Amino acid sequence: MITYDVLVMDKLHKTLVLPYPISLKRTVHSHGWVDLKPWEWDEDLGILARLDRLKSGIRRIEIKQSQLNSVDIALTGEQVDKLEMHEAVQVVSRWISADWIPLEAIVKARHIQPWIAIFIEEGGGRYLRGSTFYEDFIKTICTIQIAWSGSKRMVAALVHSIGEGVFPTPIEIIKAGEKGLRERARIGFRAKVAAEATEELLTQGVIDIYGNTVNRHVPYVDLLAIRGIGPYSAGHMSVLQHDFSRIPVDSEVEKYCYKRYGIGPDEIDSFFESWGKFKFLGYRISKRIG
Repeated sequence: MITYDVLVMDKLHKTLVLPYPISLKRTVHSHGWVDLKPWEWDEDLGILARLDRLKSGIRRIEIKQSQLNSVDIALTGEQVDKLEMHEAVQVVSRWISADWIPLEAIVKARHIQPWIAIFIEEGGGRYLRGSTFYEDFIKTICTIQIAWSGSKRMVAALVHSIGEGVFPTPIEIIKAGEKGLRERARIGFRAKVAAEATEELLTQGVIDIYGNTVNRHVPYVDLLAIRGIGPYSAGHMSVLQHDFSRIPVDSEVEKYCYKRYGIGPDEIDSFFESWGKFKFLGYRISKRIG
């Protein structure tokens, strides 16, 4: 990726050139993650922003887009430098899945639903992700057996009460413990799952102290082996790692598939079998724009 740096006052600007077309707006609207703190999205200005904890401290990162082959990054903070911007670029790349290669998915879609291939070619098919694997993991736990309004409340409490304005690190979650997560973040039974899973992920070397994966990809079977993580959560985390081979089935998916296709939950996987390892893309994009 070719990048360019410009320093203006306390903001460092960089244009990140992308290897494939990526639509920031389509990525932001790909699922509900943008509604969860610390994300901020200005629909009118097309700016996605949040506070993030870089290794040098807490900074504000903003991105916007004027063309599909690049995004403009602004890093705000006192005496920001190019080393911090390098880290911010890695974070932004994760947000928008800049490393996902869509060519195989496009070929598959052309044979099944060509308009989905066009959607991906025009920058769709990516799903907004957090700054780390761990952030996505904890947020996924916060979607278990609760209405979306409750998920938003719990994540906001984690950010403000545990992370002090940014998404908490694994160390902060462990320090809060199950009791702190229950009392300060009010995440209920999920507190035990979050606390124990965090210990497990760190102890087994799956993530580092910042929440980044050590080996980049955590397989579905390994996710499923974590205490308290079921097929839906493991499937959702797999999707956010570009494994689209299964559809995480929850009540919303069940209702949609029954209403749209007249199929029950046990038939969903086989119904989308023609999509092979891109089942989720076939399901989700069809639902979104079909």
